[in-house]
Amino acid sequence: MWNQTKVSRTLGIEFPILQGPFGGNLSSVRLVSTVSNLGGMGGYGAYMLTPDEIVALDKELKQATNKPYNINLWVSDSDFPSGEIPDEVFEKAAALVKPFFDEVGVPLPAKPKAYPSRFGNQVEALLAAKPPVFSFIFGVPSQTVLDDFRKKDIKLIGNATTLDEAIALENAGVDVIIASGFEAGGHRPSFLESAEASLTGTFVLVQQIREKVKTPRGGCRRHCRCPWRGGRIDARGRRRADRNGVSGHRRVGCERIPP
Repeated sequence: MWNQTKVSRTLGIEFPILQGPFGGNLSSVRLVSTVSNLGGMGGYGAYMLTPDEIVALDKELKQATNKPYNINLWVSDSDFPSGEIPDEVFEKAAALVKPFFDEVGVPLPAKPKAYPSRFGNQVEALLAAKPPVFSFIFGVPSQTVLDDFRKKDIKLIGNATTLDEAIALENAGVDVIIASGFEAGGHRPSFLESAEASLTGTFVLVQQIREKVKTPRGGCRRHCRCPWRGGRIDARGRRRADRNGVSGHRRVGCERIPP
């Protein structure tokens, strides 16, 4: 069957379709649970949530669906200990975007208050909540963190924008690697090089990963489980992706693709 791929079997879903997790508090329990209940896998972007909010979110998701779903975090090894953004860090970031604010006559926002959602605390909350799947972008968590998730039988999904990043994720032992081409909207979750230096196209990236990245399983070596993310997709593009070895698709749905 077309829908039985390495990704669908690994994640325990009917269709190899992964709903991309929205950041910035734009995700919703309704959307995530609907996608999961219909056979795909919903994803919730939780990087802005506090640990208590993550635990509460997971309870809501478990009440809304008994199918696999994914909670996503941004990896950080440089959280500010107090949660307070230093003045020099904020001023450097503000200087980069000030010309754009000036152009439209909008004042720069004030420096935000202390940010309590540090990655380490969020990870502890996720381990306590035990969602079916934990996905992450902007890096690779430490081996200790990944091992803690494996002990709880939580599947792991990483995001690669280059072949080197995919190799780093393979070495970390993740279950699924998302190939994120430069056509993908939103954040460029690059972590080995700058986003500007990590602009491989989706189909080229998929082919590179398919050829170079292998995942050891039971004494044999086979192609890693590699869904893709980036660009508009129709039936023809889907068939082309399948021929290139794609095992699934991360998508944001819309009623109509613009001309």
